[in-house]
Amino acid sequence: MLRLLLLKQLHFEIMKVSESIVNNLLNEVDSLTYRVRVIKQCYKTTSNKRLIERLINENKKIFERIMNINKVSKIIMKRSNEKITLSALLEERSRRSLNEIKTENRLFLL
Repeated sequence: MLRLLLLKQLHFEIMKVSESIVNNLLNEVDSLTYRVRVIKQCYKTTSNKRLIERLINENKKIFERIMNINKVSKIIMKRSNEKITLSALLEERSRRSLNEIKTENRLFLL
């Protein structure tokens, strides 16, 4: 009985840590998405070639980071039994951000 109680407590602690990590990743996706929007505005208004190169490189790195977060969110979702979770929200948010960045990337091709 004590062992079962300890296992339940351990599971609860793991779930709290997991939710905290997912919440941090959600915040990161939001800030990265905002940064992409700022990059787009800078790109539109500058004529400095070096700045344009840096903006393009930063945009690529942000895209890669959000791709990694999206992969992590899918792994977490597969391990969850529930359909509505923070990890599902993270997956949805990161997928939408990736789509937004892909659309924004067309700007850099002009």
